Amino acid sequence: MKKKLLSLALIALMMVGLFAPLTANAIYEMYIWTPNGGTLNARNEPNSNGKVIAQLPYGNSVAVDHDLGNGWAELVWGNDRAFVQTRYLVSYPPAPIVTVPTVTNAPKATTNPEDEKAAEEAKMRTEYKSEKDVTPFYVEVRTPRTTSWVNFRKGPSKDTKRLASYPDGQELIVEGETNRWYRARDPQTNVVGYIFKDYVAKTNKQVIVNVEKKDDTHSLGTLNVNGVFDITCKLPDNYNLQVVNLRGGKIVASILSDNITSPQLYLSIAYDETYGDIERMNDMTPEQLAVLEATFSDMNEVEITYQNTGHGTKLMVARETGSDTDFVDILTIYKGYFIEFNMTPNPNAANQTLTNSQIGMCIDFLTDMDFIPAK
Repeated sequence: MKKKLLSLALIALMMVGLFAPLTANAIYEMYIWTPNGGTLNARNEPNSNGKVIAQLPYGNSVAVDHDLGNGWAELVWGNDRAFVQTRYLVSYPPAPIVTVPTVTNAPKATTNPEDEKAAEEAKMRTEYKSEKDVTPFYVEVRTPRTTSWVNFRKGPSKDTKRLASYPDGQELIVEGETNRWYRARDPQTNVVGYIFKDYVAKTNKQVIVNVEKKDDTHSLGTLNVNGVFDITCKLPDNYNLQVVNLRGGKIVASILSDNITSPQLYLSIAYDETYGDIERMNDMTPEQLAVLEATFSDMNEVEITYQNTGHGTKLMVARETGSDTDFVDILTIYKGYFIEFNMTPNPNAANQTLTNSQIGMCIDFLTDMDFIPAK
């Protein structure tokens, strides 16, 4: 089978954000974090004028009764009430603060600007060598006391281009890390850059995939896309929704059967600026649809048809009908996101051509698909 240029481009861009907030009204454990490693004041009122009733050490574990939603949280505090600012609470034990002793009488060293530049470039090369992908997670910006903004840069070095500056509380999605920097994505702009680890803290948001039983033979799969909308769909008989390849900020959802000979179905989602103004594929002109159809012109014979989901969303179905290995691609666009379902025969199957009944199963699965605004 000739590989589709469109699919290759999409796989290079695909990204799905799958997140859910922690329940606000449940007791949970948090840790004290301060930029300078100092103590945190606990007050008897949720404001800076409240009386200080305790000073909580850096890294100390506390039980949070609930988040007030105004920048303050109430702690579990016996018969009394104690409040702290939520910006100084993190969901994991913070790293120890490393202090460097001050040398008071040492002569000031003279430095060569070229040597400083070479040293910074060497540090950046070291950071790049240490870079690795991580399972995506949310962080919040924690600004130092000396400034109210933190720079978001093109590379893991303060000498690289500044892409943006973020205020305290700005959320980012971490997709990779070096020794001292996070590679992160701004969920509002989809810009990827680097931010110094000391200036962010992990939040309680976590990666989730929901698979709920619908009836005796079907399950309902749900994926949240960048907090913009949810995709829900009835899974084919005996198929399961999984998430694979969280590599470099790219996610592919797979819908696979326990039967090693059953066809494989993959879902990829990528925001595409080309379609940023398109709410749904239903709104596309015949000329725009023709451009999509033309992307399959390098294949063997491809049959293009159109289907509609039970919720009225238009789907473009492209099926290869030549002599090579079969495939079917089903495409739609929603809120600027290019959504592609790709069904291929399992390599363990004897027959490498999809049957009409298998393609019908795929169509049935997709016609039950719905888009729901994220809560």
